[in-house]
Amino acid sequence: MRPLRILTIHRYYWPDAPPYASLLRAIVARWTDSGHEVDVLTSQPSYKPELANERRARREQVDAATVQRIAMRPDRSGRGRRVRNLVRFPALVAWRILRGPRYDVVMCSTAPPVLLAAAVSWAARRRGARFVYHCMDVHPEIGAISGEFANPWVRRVLLTLDRAACRRAAAVVVLSGDMRDALLRRDPSLAGRIVVINNFDLPDFDAASVPAPVAASPDRLRVVFTGNIGRFQALDPIVSALLAGDGLDGVELVLMGEGAAKADLVRRVEAAAADRRSRVRFLPHGTPAAARALAETADLGLVSLTPGVIAYAYPSKTATYLAASLPVLLAVDAGSELARTVTDAGVGAVLPDDAAGIRDVLLDLVSRRDELVAMRVRAREVWAKEFSAEETLPRWDELLERVTS
Repeated sequence: MRPLRILTIHRYYWPDAPPYASLLRAIVARWTDSGHEVDVLTSQPSYKPELANERRARREQVDAATVQRIAMRPDRSGRGRRVRNLVRFPALVAWRILRGPRYDVVMCSTAPPVLLAAAVSWAARRRGARFVYHCMDVHPEIGAISGEFANPWVRRVLLTLDRAACRRAAAVVVLSGDMRDALLRRDPSLAGRIVVINNFDLPDFDAASVPAPVAASPDRLRVVFTGNIGRFQALDPIVSALLAGDGLDGVELVLMGEGAAKADLVRRVEAAAADRRSRVRFLPHGTPAAARALAETADLGLVSLTPGVIAYAYPSKTATYLAASLPVLLAVDAGSELARTVTDAGVGAVLPDDAAGIRDVLLDLVSRRDELVAMRVRAREVWAKEFSAEETLPRWDELLERVTS
């Protein structure tokens, strides 16, 4: 395959905090190792303002790729700022594509949603580049569930824009069969363009030492959750069930991360009976290495999503848990591809919607804790077959061949 000139675009890039920031760096490194010339267009680290986001050079070399950063103020500095950023970043990116060098392939993801893909696909077509749309989330459908795009007029406009972006794409990459089906329900004409490439476990590019995780009690079933504690994670029912349920002193839930929903969860735990507060613990945001170290102390890794969201997104933490030989505890739609994978492979359990059902499943897992040893072995096997970087990254090379052939 001839060397290609590629531009990848995402609002957040390593060393920023969201999982895709590191995943994209690994994909870019794969492409540069294969002999392609890759540029990255992104912004200054700002995903979580509460973290110490060091400013990076406006232009720098990372893994043989040229990274250019656009100055953007954090979204959480106000709703008005967030709306302006939704428009400003896509507009600046489109301008740079139109005025900058020519590329063979231009790829963007869904941050910011819809508007970035609409602007990039339009500009890429005018410069004669093949456009790859990496749909980490399917918008505006997922925004309708969260309430972000509750206005039906806004939703119709965004749907029209996203449908057009998908049709301009040489390939639309999604993470699961559920996401593929969601796009096909919207637009059956995309059948020949959709490619399923799931995420792999998060790479860790931070060479700093990792502090030892909080030791687990041998008398307690430890469940860990790592990542964004936001509006889609639906952690409240699980935390509430743990704090209210009798007989659950043998279970400990450890939540590592930051996010919009964390403060409410902390208040809920602090308001619980004193003898039940130790059932839920909070840790600050950690690197992928810190998350893996915590996972190695646990019995189960928690994956939870608001009902319906799994059809339009796929939690990347699943691969990280399985890579650590950690069985998965799911709070997602039981009919989803992810739930079927976990139950069919025997690498975890699915939680019901009600507090009583959650309590029963947790008590059952406590009583069958010895069976988790065999689940660990199977979890590692599933990771190696479906979620490892060694299995997944070659598909990105194949994608380039597909879109340029």
